[in-house]
Amino acid sequence: MAVSKDLLDILRCPYCVSGETRKAGDDPGRLKLVCDGKWLVCQEPDCQRKYPIKEDIPVMLIDQGDKWMNTAIEDLPEPGKLVEERPMSASSPSAPVATVPTTDPMILVGVGVAILAVLALVGWLMMRRSEESCAECDQD
Repeated sequence: MAVSKDLLDILRCPYCVSGETRKAGDDPGRLKLVCDGKWLVCQEPDCQRKYPIKEDIPVMLIDQGDKWMNTAIEDLPEPGKLVEERPMSASSPSAPVATVPTTDPMILVGVGVAILAVLALVGWLMMRRSEESCAECDQD
């Protein structure tokens, strides 16, 4: 199964559509399927970032696009697996552990925001509970 036309119609190069690096125009960062549908290439003339499609999932991380900028389309390798497995060591009898890169700052920001939201909710609930118990004390 390849990337569907509907998905291709909405996917854009994340470098060319975000923040200070956003390209001019109504629809920057359009992508083109190449290498039998195994890679997406940004069509902006000064970009040329290339994003692998691993196990039918486009890996749309800017650092992935950066990695392949200077590689000619005909020299792009097979994208490989989405999650690489580490071999088992002699000291670890358990099954192989899948590794997922977590160096993307946006993942860390998202986790941080989620933690802050939970802490704010817990604080609010504790404050409400304290107010309710104070109200009960005032009635006595």
